[in-house]
Parts: sequence; structure tokens; C-alpha cells
Amino acid sequence: MEKVDVLVIGSGFGGATAAALLATEGRRVALVEAAAEWGGSAGKFQRKQFRFPVGATLGMGYERDGIHDKINRRLAIDIDKRPLHTVMNVSVADRIYPYYQNRDQFLRMWDAKLPHAAASIRSFFKEVWHIAGLLRRHMIHFPVLPPVTFPELGALIKGFHPAVIRCVPLLQKPLGAIIEKHGLQHESDFMHFLNGVLLDSMQTDAESCSALLGCTALDIYHRGAWYIEGGLYRQIEALVHSLKANGGIAKKGRRIVSIVRKESGIWEAEDHKGGHWQASDIVVNTTAEDTASFLTEADRKHLSIRLRQKAGSQFQWGAFTMYLALKDTLPEDTPLFHQFLLHPDQPAEAGNHFFVSISAPYDANRAPEGWRTVTVSTHIDTSSWKDKTSYDQQAAAIKNAVLTTLENKFPGFTKDAAHLFTAGPLAWQHYTRRSNGKVGGFPQTPENALHRAISHRSGVKGIWICGDNVFPGAGSIGASSSGVHCARSIIGRKLL
Repeated sequence: MEKVDVLVIGSGFGGATAAALLATEGRRVALVEAAAEWGGSAGKFQRKQFRFPVGATLGMGYERDGIHDKINRRLAIDIDKRPLHTVMNVSVADRIYPYYQNRDQFLRMWDAKLPHAAASIRSFFKEVWHIAGLLRRHMIHFPVLPPVTFPELGALIKGFHPAVIRCVPLLQKPLGAIIEKHGLQHESDFMHFLNGVLLDSMQTDAESCSALLGCTALDIYHRGAWYIEGGLYRQIEALVHSLKANGGIAKKGRRIVSIVRKESGIWEAEDHKGGHWQASDIVVNTTAEDTASFLTEADRKHLSIRLRQKAGSQFQWGAFTMYLALKDTLPEDTPLFHQFLLHPDQPAEAGNHFFVSISAPYDANRAPEGWRTVTVSTHIDTSSWKDKTSYDQQAAAIKNAVLTTLENKFPGFTKDAAHLFTAGPLAWQHYTRRSNGKVGGFPQTPENALHRAISHRSGVKGIWICGDNVFPGAGSIGASSSGVHCARSIIGRKLL
């Protein structure tokens, strides 16, 4: 029996952040991970001399006072990273729209690409960036909606500015309202550009995305986008190292199967190897559905109404991912990140839209000299991958679409590529222990976002939730923020 103050289940961004912060505050913390690697959807795997980040690869929030910057300075973590001046190339059919970090360069790109709509595009982005700037005043203090404690209320008040009031009417509006205000809803390539970017970051399209979160997502690349050497798993591993340095316990290959409240009020968790863990507080870094599955029926009845409503019933995307090793014959100026929309008249999912991450030529953490690793991912509806026939057919169609596209983009790609691996929803379910392999979080529509999101407070005393299902939502930034919220609530005061 291992007795600790706090047990953290799952080492994704939220769980690892909460564990490291709690340990540095003097709490005795245990972090347990079901998989053989740290990081969950942001972990890694090794094949021969090649190392592949399993999911997220593009770093954000590392600029001064960005979320990861604040966390890393608090924990004395230093991550090897390089700024990306071209964040990514977004391809719509045969047309390429570079996403430049520099705002003026970005706007000039649109002037050249869509001159007839340039004035409207400029006014749209200036409004979006202004709104995002107002929201950032709040974000740097890790606000919670709605605030429950004085530290949370203080975080909200610190970010207040009279101009923020103009954002209130947008709380329940989609980004589509701002797009229509500027008359851009029928600019097909512009809309495809927004849809692709927001599907990856907000798990939904531009018309449906929460207006406030959509503005934040379209602003954040201009505040700084980063290539993290090795991959984002390096951030997770640094958090685990910080936890251990402050006396915490970290164990992989330990899958929690149940959480039971003892008569004393202490929680006891059991792992699949028969190990038992006792703690006053438990932080669960997984989906809403899987959080509920840990608890007894009696405790599930006390979960918050919103959590119970969304657990298992709210749509979430799955992912199909391809991993390749590539002989390094790419041009020197090749951007490291790409989005492709192959057929603009079809939905941006399941092989028609995919995100490509290429390792940097100097990154020995991912590939030996003369080689690169490539990760390709596309959104899928997991409900259509239930039987082996449909699974195999869809996997083959996506692989063919991806390889054909990359061969057209980089002639000789298929000849130079080796060690092809794929991961569909069954693989994601197996390695991340997320039901049906759903990853990325809820679509950040007005119905799911901000004040309508699931709180890090589960409704059951001593049980806290973090990760991409929890406010503020999708991505490493959202997940890390939820970890900060859990740690702050357990400690009872401001941490960052």
C-alpha cells in the first residue's frame, strides 16, 4: 500500500503539470501511467533508430508569459526549442497559403493571394487579434469559468479591462458571426484555410467554433510557434523529472482499474497489477467517460450534471495516424509542418484533410543524420471503424491518399520513405486507454466551450479532472491549464 497526499492518474499534459506543481509545493505526489511511455497522446515510441512523437508535435505557449513558459519558469525547466517563422503551409487543392508567424507578412500573403477580399480579410484578422489580446489578459492568470474560490475570482479580476466587456456578447456566439460580419463566409479558400486550422486546434470548423476560443486559436500562432527538439514528449518528461526531483513518485505500466472511498474519507485506487494507492485527493487525466468508469456506482451519482451529460454522449473525433522514416532529400527551405485539404468540396476529415509534421534535419532525437521522421494525422469518426472490413478499407484509402499527396508534393517521397507504421482508433484506445480511441477533446463549439465546459471539479469531493475534456479545452495549452487549475484548487492558493 502506497500512501500519498495526491494520486495523479495519467501523464498527459494536464496530469504531468498538476503532479509537478503539487510536488514543488511540498505535497507527496504519485503519478501513475498505464502505458510504457509518459505523455499519453503526447508520448513517443521507438522503432530501431527512429523516434516518433505519437500525436501533438507543434509547440505553442512557449513565448514570454505563455502558458508553458510560465509553468517551466516556475519549475526551472528548460526545453530545447526553435521559433518557426513559417508556422506551416496550408494547401487547399493545388493552392498554398503559408501561415507566417509575423502578422504583417501574413496579411501581405492574403493581399497577394486573394486581392479582391484583402480589405475584408485584414479587418477580420485585426478584430480577431484584438479580441484575442483582450482575452490574453485573462489567460495568463489561468482563469476558471465560472470562478468558485477567491483565487479563481482574483485570476478573473486581474485580467479585467473595460474593453473586455465587448467580449461578453460573444460568449455564446460562433466565430461564424464574426466571419459573416466581414462578409467572408463565401470566400471558399479563406474558409477552407480557417476550417483546417481550427479543426486541428479546436476540433470543429470555423462556422461552428466558439467565437472567443476561435479568436484565441487564430492569434496564438502569431505570438509564437515552436519546433520542440524530439517532440512535445520532452515537455512531459521534463515535468516528470521535476516531480521526482521534488520527492514525487512516478510509475509507468500501472493501469488504475478502480477508485473507492474508504470510511475514513481517504480514497483508495487499485491498479491492474494488484497495487493499492491511498490519497486524500486524486487527479484524473483522461476523458469524462473514462473518469466516471473508475468510480463506484454510488460515487458516480455525485458527479457534476455537466460531466454526466457529456460522458459518453458528446461527439469526439478519433485519429488515424501514419509514421514514416524518410531519407533526407527534402529541399532546405521545406517547412516542417503542413496541412493538406485535397478536395475542397468534401469534408475536412478522413484522408481528405491531414496534418503533416516533419522532423528538423538537425534533430538527432528523432532520426539519425541523413534521415527524418514524418508523422501524418487525420480526423476520423470512430463510429464508422467498428468492423475489420471497414477498418481495413478506410485505413488503405487514407494511406493511399496521403502517400499520393506527399509524392506529388515531394517527388521521390515514396522511394525515400521507409518503416511505415499506422495507428487507428484501436491502437489509440490500446495505448492511451481512451474509450474508442477518441482523442483531442470535445469540439469547442459554444455548447461545449468556456462556461459550458466541464469543470476540473468533478462534483465528488477529492476527485479532480484535467485534460482535453475539461475547461478550457483542446490542445496542450488547454490541457496544461486544467492541470494548473487542479493543483491550485488542491493547494488553495495561486501557484503561477
